[in-house]
Amino acid sequence: MWKSDNPLVRVLRVLIGFAIVALIALTALTVIFAFPAKTGGSNATAVARSCEDYGPISRRGFGHHWGCTAQIRDDKTGETWTDVVDMNVLQPQDVGRQERITWGFSGGRVGKSENRVYRSPDGYSDGVNLAVTVVVGFAALLAMLWFFAKAVVWGFTQEGQRKFWEKIHGSNWERAAKKQHELEERERRRQRWAEVKAHREQVKEEKRRSGR
Repeated sequence: MWKSDNPLVRVLRVLIGFAIVALIALTALTVIFAFPAKTGGSNATAVARSCEDYGPISRRGFGHHWGCTAQIRDDKTGETWTDVVDMNVLQPQDVGRQERITWGFSGGRVGKSENRVYRSPDGYSDGVNLAVTVVVGFAALLAMLWFFAKAVVWGFTQEGQRKFWEKIHGSNWERAAKKQHELEERERRRQRWAEVKAHREQVKEEKRRSGR
């Protein structure tokens, strides 16, 4: 069935490919968000009133994604306000308790906005966070690009797929010829190495005899 040229089967193959791409992306996000960067220090106190789980699938990947309605009090100004603190900064077990958090306006140096963002002062060092993000992100990107291309090709007919992969990898005859050429080249290198080794042994033997 998988190799059928039926239009519905071809569409199904493409959808399966895209689903694999989405699965890779969500898995990568799950790993990356499991290693949040540690903030410089807390600057506010938050008391969660209620929490809602936006999981099991969210922009954080798989698992819980708690967004808690909380009252926040800024340390410096004493200003208080109520907002939804997401990204698992607060969780159900924090309801009713005072928790230290870090907050700021989104945009940073690019340009502040009125949107507040919240982070937990707990986390991993910037080095660990960066390493996980780069390694996991790069690996996921390569895998996503590969399966995206595969998904598109899976939408072709079997003949179309054969012609496409022949353009990429060559025909069966071309691959066989290339493999044979590589074997012959390997054998020539082996023979040359054997000749060099035999010559060295001969020189050593002649030196040994002349030294007697």
